[in-house]
Amino acid sequence: MKKRVLAGFLAMTLALSCLVGCQSGGKTEEKQGKTEASDAKEDTDSGELPVVRVAVMPFYISSQIGYIIDNKLDEANGFKIEPVMFPTGAPMNEAIASDSYDVATIGGAFVFGVANFDAHVIASHINGTGGNEIWAYKDSALAGVKGTNPDYPDVLGSPDTVKGVKIVQTTGTTGQLAVTKWLEAIGVPETDVQMVHMEFAQCYQAFKGGQADVAALTSPYCFQTDDTMVKVADLDQLGLQLYEEITLTDKAYNNEEIKAVIPAFLKTLYEVNDELEANPDKKFEAVKKWYNDNGGSATDEDIQAECDLKPFVTTEDAKALKLGDYEAAYAEFMVSQDKLDGDKVETVKNNTTSEFLDEALK
Repeated sequence: MKKRVLAGFLAMTLALSCLVGCQSGGKTEEKQGKTEASDAKEDTDSGELPVVRVAVMPFYISSQIGYIIDNKLDEANGFKIEPVMFPTGAPMNEAIASDSYDVATIGGAFVFGVANFDAHVIASHINGTGGNEIWAYKDSALAGVKGTNPDYPDVLGSPDTVKGVKIVQTTGTTGQLAVTKWLEAIGVPETDVQMVHMEFAQCYQAFKGGQADVAALTSPYCFQTDDTMVKVADLDQLGLQLYEEITLTDKAYNNEEIKAVIPAFLKTLYEVNDELEANPDKKFEAVKKWYNDNGGSATDEDIQAECDLKPFVTTEDAKALKLGDYEAAYAEFMVSQDKLDGDKVETVKNNTTSEFLDEALK
């Protein structure tokens, strides 16, 4: 029977400026965010607002944060967002120990931050299943084999055609998850392939340049392939649905001033999701502006595809979701793939809390 992880993700997405973001480690953006926060405080008649440092990426996953800041919805709701830029979710997790941020907009990498660094899942804000794909070249042997596993009839590849191939993927992200699940579906041990870690943009460039046989491409890069390439599999074909998550660091969780602001932060986020999902044109413009403001180069077609593939979680969606179900199932899946120690499932369960969400959705 085809396994299916409970609804939910992703991560993830555009990373044109990954190298720049990686080199800066988020510090440049953090300093800029602090400057902006200081300026805002000086301009606030009602006095100093509490600041929430939000870890963001220059992708779709964080676009609502940009909309909130641009329209000063944070200040209108009694707090100030200070954005802290990261290239992917993995370095967000690594930065928890250095107390670089309070809240994160993060994809599949959330599970490692929660399991290993005691972060807390407090909400899901995007259905991120779409835009996570695996690609190969049409003239490759694996492209000629389909349905090796009848439980995954649309998936390409077989043990004989995949053994020894070079796969580029971004470790600790949904790209890696997609590759892991694909290899499992067609019966290929990871030890039989060459797995190479690269950031999202590098994966695309390496594959496009013929330096890899297979690539895990997140949006918008999966929309920028050409007719020499073929999609091998995507998360939906592999029986996975994922959510992008909002996490809170343990230090922030134990800071009463920050905790007091989190319900207002989530309420504002869901109000923005409601507004943008109800107005597709406004959503497109908001996402496009976020990409442009952060060095992105996605075309209008790419952005529109992403908006269509990855709906924002609305207030009603959030009320219907049982926070904790997807997170536990995702952790269990990672254990089954030897990506997480078995005892960490309980940690993920214990560190998933609806207390702030319940208050925000009242």
